[in-house]
Amino acid sequence: MVFLFEKDGHKYYKFPKNTNLPLDRFSEMMALQELLSSGLSGSEVEKILEVMEKAIHSGLANPQNSAVISTCVHLIRQRKSNIIHRDLLLNIAAIWIVRDDEPIESITLDIHKSKLEVFERMTKEDSHGFFTTLELPLLVPLVNMSPTDFKELWENNANQMWTLTQQLTLLNSNLVTSSQKSRQRSMNN
Repeated sequence: MVFLFEKDGHKYYKFPKNTNLPLDRFSEMMALQELLSSGLSGSEVEKILEVMEKAIHSGLANPQNSAVISTCVHLIRQRKSNIIHRDLLLNIAAIWIVRDDEPIESITLDIHKSKLEVFERMTKEDSHGFFTTLELPLLVPLVNMSPTDFKELWENNANQMWTLTQQLTLLNSNLVTSSQKSRQRSMNN
């Protein structure tokens, strides 16, 4: 392992160049790469699917519920153009970087979460510098961009994540359930 830095009493290491990740880490890495290409984190995909499922269960015969699903599809397509996704990049770093108290061959969930917190703090200081220091093969195209461009994309993604959460909350509140339809019918009669 190659020493990277020391932070909060722990030493952090990365796998040497031309070294394969252990199978568990590699599997997680492949899943994150897939999500990275979609521009959505796993939790964001899950939130969108939950809204879509509620719309389906509430009844697609109602045009308002159909519009909610259509909007969710639009949100997914819109996010595919997302170049940088903060959560995914931090998770990729947490897979490639091994803390001194975790097993090399697998990911320990509590240590992984702790590393994410440390990395988040470090990226607040200098997001481009943090990822440049890591020299992770997968991230070479991103760290080759200027620090200013990287910072702009990094901050833009935080805004996009917040906006997506707000949009999903609004969509959820716009669903028309069968009980609401019944009440509307009884009020009209």
